[in-house]
Order: sequence, then structure tokens, then C-alpha cells
Amino acid sequence: MSFLTGLLQLLPPETAHNFTIQLTKYGSSLLGSAFQDQSLHTNVRGLNFKNPLGIAAGFDKNAELIDPLLKIGFGFVECGTVTPMPQFGNTQPRVFRLKKDNAIINRLGFNNKGEKRFVKNLISAKKSGIVGSNIGPNKDSKNFIDDYLKIYRKISISCDYVTINVSSPNTEALRDLQRKEYLEVLLRELSQIRDEETIRKLIMLKIDPDNTNDHYSMIINLVNKYNIDGIIATNTSLSRPEILRDLNKKREGGLSGAPIKDLSDKVLKFLYRETNQELILIGVGGVCSALDAYNKIKLGASLVQLYTSLTYCGPQLINEILIDLVKLIKDDGFTNISEAVGADNR
Repeated sequence: MSFLTGLLQLLPPETAHNFTIQLTKYGSSLLGSAFQDQSLHTNVRGLNFKNPLGIAAGFDKNAELIDPLLKIGFGFVECGTVTPMPQFGNTQPRVFRLKKDNAIINRLGFNNKGEKRFVKNLISAKKSGIVGSNIGPNKDSKNFIDDYLKIYRKISISCDYVTINVSSPNTEALRDLQRKEYLEVLLRELSQIRDEETIRKLIMLKIDPDNTNDHYSMIINLVNKYNIDGIIATNTSLSRPEILRDLNKKREGGLSGAPIKDLSDKVLKFLYRETNQELILIGVGGVCSALDAYNKIKLGASLVQLYTSLTYCGPQLINEILIDLVKLIKDDGFTNISEAVGADNR
């Protein structure tokens, strides 16, 4: 942990986040150059990634940090979650550190500046890497599905892929959209809109880690039926593992960080085995080191994302993971990261 990261830990979590946004926006040039190695380059459905490590949605909610985040080493950036209209989210305080557990609990509730600002930032970014947009509905919307369709039309043209977030636990009734009768309507409508586009964009579905294999099988069937390109496994968890030690474990919201790694890995492992390598899988949840990222790749993830560990370790963690990933690949006899995808799960 750097001195600056340590200072940020003394601030309230949301204050520290807002300060970090400004530091990233205006101070990325001071952070040094990003590590690159040919063995980390990977192509996923026609998209070329400098490396498989991305920043998960939730950090850059308004697509204002795309270029700095790519500059400091991320292979891709997923912005959002963005909603059609600006919204404040849930009442504060709504972010809680679990320092003893390297975890965070948040109940932010899709706080963001809305689709118009988001699209403006997307268009103005230079985008020297892959950019995804994570979309959701406004919490007071009368029709969640209409919100997804509306915002998809607005942003898909300006990014490389779109993530449908139906798994945040912090918007009331949002996870109900993972039920078959609602999810089928949403995916069918989205696929129809996507098929009308001149340039076909990838669509990813972000799911929760708290369900059954039967539930995930249903999701896989619908994803295949409507030609959705992949699944992000997973969002934050409503579970509270017994290993949690910090007093903040009793807070309401979604748990992220090291304690949900095994839970997310279990879902990822199931998805890979059930999808016959036909879907893009992005592993997220508890990535704190190169070994965590590599294990997700060997379970079947073509790409991985992190966020919580960045808040504890600082931006130097990015290059540390990338450098160590190269070593792990070579130790296993691979020449490229793509060769390791699913190696432990075939």
C-alpha cells in the first residue's frame, strides 16, 4: 500500500472514492507507464485486449476516467452503472469498509449523473483500449425493462460492449429481473434491437453469486436462446460468510472483495462447464493478486475484473498483477494467456 492510499483509508469511504476520481482524472500521468507483454494480449470475439485485466463497473460510474484507467494499465474499462436519468442513489452512509476482511459492503443504489453526461464522456474519450458500458434502470422507474432498452439504444454505438446489470442487490426488486419470465422478455427485446444495429455490439449479462445451479442453468438457456455474448460472474453478494471478522459485516448491502472469491469462482466454474466454451465469461469477485486472476482464467474466464482490492492496495496493484501473470503463464508452459482459459476445468 502506498502512502497516499494509506491516507485515503483514513477518509470516509465515499469521500475517499470521490477524491480518488479526481486524482485519477488529473494525476494519472504521475503514476508511471503501464506494464505490457505480448503474452498477455488476447482477442475475444474480435476485440483486441492488451491484457485480460479490467476495472469492474462501479468505479467509473460516469465514464469520465476511461483514458486515465487505460493509461495506468487496465486492458479494458467497464463504466457505469448508468441509468437513463441522473439519480442520487440510496441515503448515506452507504459504503462500509471491512478492513479486517479486505472487503467492502455497499448499498449505493446506482448513483450516477445520467445517460446524457455518460454518452458525452464516452464520445469524447480517446479510448486506447476496450470500453464497456454497464446499464441499469432508475429506481423509481415504472418499467425497468423499458429503461434498459432506452439506454441501450443511446450508448451501444459509443462503446465496445454493453453489460446488462440485473444483479445489483441495492435497487429494490432489481434482482427479480433474473426470474425467467422477466429475463426472457428483457433479453428478447435487447437482442432484437441489437440485430437492427449496423455494427453488432457484444452484450454481457452480469449475474449474482447467491443463486442455485438450476437458476444459472435457466440463465444459460436464455442467454443462448437470444444470442447474448457472455456472462459476468459475479456481482456483489448478500451472503455473509462466517469468516468475516469486521464489525461492519452486519451492514446492509452487497459484499465485495476477498471473502466472495470462492463464491464467485464456484459460479464461474459451473458456467464454464455448462456452456461448452461458447460464451465469453468474465470473472470478477475477490481478485486481490495475480494468482486470484489466474485461477479465474484457468476456471474458464477469458477476462477478469477487480475493484475492491484496488481501494486497499492502490494503482500499483495493476502492474504487480500483470507482471506476475506473465510469470504464471510461463511456469505453466503457456505462451499466451488465452491458452490458460479453462485449463483447470476441462
